[in-house]
Amino acid sequence: MKNEEPDLRYTSLVDLSPEEIPPAATGATLDSPDPRDGRVYVHDAPLRLATEVALATGRPLLLRGKPGTGKSSFAAYVARRLGWRYYEHVCTARTQAQDLLWRFDAVRRLGDAQVRRSEDQPLNDDDYVEPGVLWWVFNRDSAMWRGAPPAHPARAPAVEPFADLNTGRSPEGAVLLLDEIDKADPDVPNNLLVPLGSLQFRVEETGAIVRRRPSIRGNEGLLGSLLVILTTNEERDLPQAFLRRCIVHRLEEPNEERLVAIARLHLSEPGASLASDDLDLCRALSRKILELRKQAEELGERPPSTAEFLDAVHACRALGIRVDPASEAWNHLERSVLRKRDEEEDPT
Repeated sequence: MKNEEPDLRYTSLVDLSPEEIPPAATGATLDSPDPRDGRVYVHDAPLRLATEVALATGRPLLLRGKPGTGKSSFAAYVARRLGWRYYEHVCTARTQAQDLLWRFDAVRRLGDAQVRRSEDQPLNDDDYVEPGVLWWVFNRDSAMWRGAPPAHPARAPAVEPFADLNTGRSPEGAVLLLDEIDKADPDVPNNLLVPLGSLQFRVEETGAIVRRRPSIRGNEGLLGSLLVILTTNEERDLPQAFLRRCIVHRLEEPNEERLVAIARLHLSEPGASLASDDLDLCRALSRKILELRKQAEELGERPPSTAEFLDAVHACRALGIRVDPASEAWNHLERSVLRKRDEEEDPT
């Protein structure tokens, strides 16, 4: 049964509709399996509304959901659709809040101080500051010159992350993805409350104050020019104080209809419909994904993700494999791409 999207009846501030030319037209899907270029994403009305609420309120958007539901890829899509700069940081158990703001290379400064001669210029602490991703989204110009004042500029500009991707994009608007925030040190979310709430912070070693640029005006009312998107697989509970300051949205696993829509957007040539054989393949694979998902839930195992579904689609199309239990090629592909278990481990 087809799921109808709810009629939310609100004034849309941004255009997040799919683009006309999917990456298949440029060969991007063949050159890189995970391009993270933001060209393709299938979203629904509630996700769009949550995004615009985050923009309207200036709050971070926290995306919850199981692995493989499309949480991480959404940020790049929004950035591309808005024409804003894009940055990301994948959190690990070693991530500290200051890593997202700045790092100070005290070891290099100590080494330079030890070899400095009396006739050399005094050391400039700004030269040893490396801006973090939050600094870049708050104020790109300040990050580029490490927060140094014009009277005492840094010797060399900082290296901007994702500079090639951001070429030609708005210097004002920015999207930041903090991926898998639940894997970071438990203190990280709470330590980000002040910087994300006030949109400013102070670099302790140099005293530089980093402030976010003012908002820009959109087509309909005041539109925030910064969107911070966080994702969590909910491996660890996030602090309640942090959750209260986020716009929270859960991404559910895509159903058969949405899986087919995702595949069509990835595979269709511009201005053309997907061939009937390919459409039948996508439908058969989407039904197989739902079957394997149910089995995984019963066994307490990880279900196949949307990315693995697309891997199966690409492999079947390229190799002429069909979803057929009597086919040895299909059985091998199913185990290696979707189940990822040896035959002896397969309970079915």
